[in-house]
Amino acid sequence: MAAAHRTLYVSDLDGTLLLPDGTLGTLTVDVVNELVSRGGLFTYATARSPFRAALLTRPLSLQLPLITYGGAVIANPVSGEPIATATPPSGAVTALIDSAESRDLQPLLFLQHAGRDRLCWIDGPLNWGTNDFLERRADDPRLMPLTGWSEVSLEQVFYMSIIGPLTELEGCRSELATELAACDALISEDVYVPGQFILDVTSSAGTKAVALRRVAADVQADEIVCFGDNINDLGMFAVADRAYAVANAVAEVRQAATAVIGGNADQGVARWLEENAGMMGK
Repeated sequence: MAAAHRTLYVSDLDGTLLLPDGTLGTLTVDVVNELVSRGGLFTYATARSPFRAALLTRPLSLQLPLITYGGAVIANPVSGEPIATATPPSGAVTALIDSAESRDLQPLLFLQHAGRDRLCWIDGPLNWGTNDFLERRADDPRLMPLTGWSEVSLEQVFYMSIIGPLTELEGCRSELATELAACDALISEDVYVPGQFILDVTSSAGTKAVALRRVAADVQADEIVCFGDNINDLGMFAVADRAYAVANAVAEVRQAATAVIGGNADQGVARWLEENAGMMGK
């Protein structure tokens, strides 16, 4: 008797699985949990940390490794502890810090320190975007302002973000083409703050695409189906057998998709799963 076909479903969170207000819709919770209860393979891939993603996805009964920090960290679905972490060269971290600070931009470094996941920056004046980013995370236990970068080990950095004007971020990335050769550097617009742009940098081994390949191999998936809306989902789309863009996705993602489905406001991912993942008889 032939083994059952194993399809791995992977969804981005913000702008895709989550509603526009950053929460999970009732239909999404019901459909995903029903899929998992039937033995279906479902996980998410997000730029969020395991901590912040877990706050939003607690209603989901997920059992597979979670792709977090844009693929830099694969996390345990129960404890949130790292299963695998990819770190960029320390020289790339230093170069990015220097370039950002020369442009009056404030780097945000995500790293391991004293056995804990930390979000670090140099305490002092911040631009509006960076201050807004941190204020929205005021209760986040990862926050760790520094007086100088020497207080932490830059070799423990696994994710870097810089928030600022698009032209400055593009200039920063362009001038560091050599230093960031072993990195993945993506600029995207904040889903929740139109006009606010973020440069996110990880190791080239710490992307959604690389992490997705690993998770798919670990769960022995025969097929990958993914869902996304933003630039950092394009690598995942390239790896997947089928890739679906929600209706609110940016143009580049819609163009790269197998098809465009309902938007996140309409819980498009859940509706697609309900109709196409053997869920109609639930």
